Amino acid sequence: MNRNLAIAILGVCVLAGGVLRADASGTSATIKIGYVDLQRSLNETAAGKRAKKKLEADKQKKQKELDKQQKELQAFAASLEQQRVVLRPDVLRQRERELQEKYVALQEKYLKLQQELAKQEALLVREIFSKAGPVIQKIAKRDGYTMILEKNEGAVLWANDKLDITAEVNKQLK
Repeated sequence: MNRNLAIAILGVCVLAGGVLRADASGTSATIKIGYVDLQRSLNETAAGKRAKKKLEADKQKKQKELDKQQKELQAFAASLEQQRVVLRPDVLRQRERELQEKYVALQEKYLKLQQELAKQEALLVREIFSKAGPVIQKIAKRDGYTMILEKNEGAVLWANDKLDITAEVNKQLK
């Protein structure tokens, strides 16, 4: 079972338990739940747009590095193919090994750059979300929300748009 589904199920169980306890104790507890789409906040707020722009610039820089190394590999492979008939067998095997090593190095670099980008994106996203946290808490306390969920983390499969506080969060983040 994936982690997000487990958290969603746990949240529903806790929520259901709270409702049952409130009913069993004879007190009337109103539960007010809202949600926020933090991915939308990332796309719509100035801070989110800056973060995405920086990430895109880094992505393009890393792509240029990969493209350069890939062109070098292709040139080496083409050169080897042209020289194949004139090279001694031992030299040919050595060059083929070099080609294979360069190919593996390119693949490793690609994976490393992908991991770096994912890590950088996670940091940028965490930064914008940490700015949204206090705003969400303020709105929740002010408007009497029992719980605010994040729409894109798998906990909200469907919700009425009236429960969405994203626009207000974004307005306060700008």
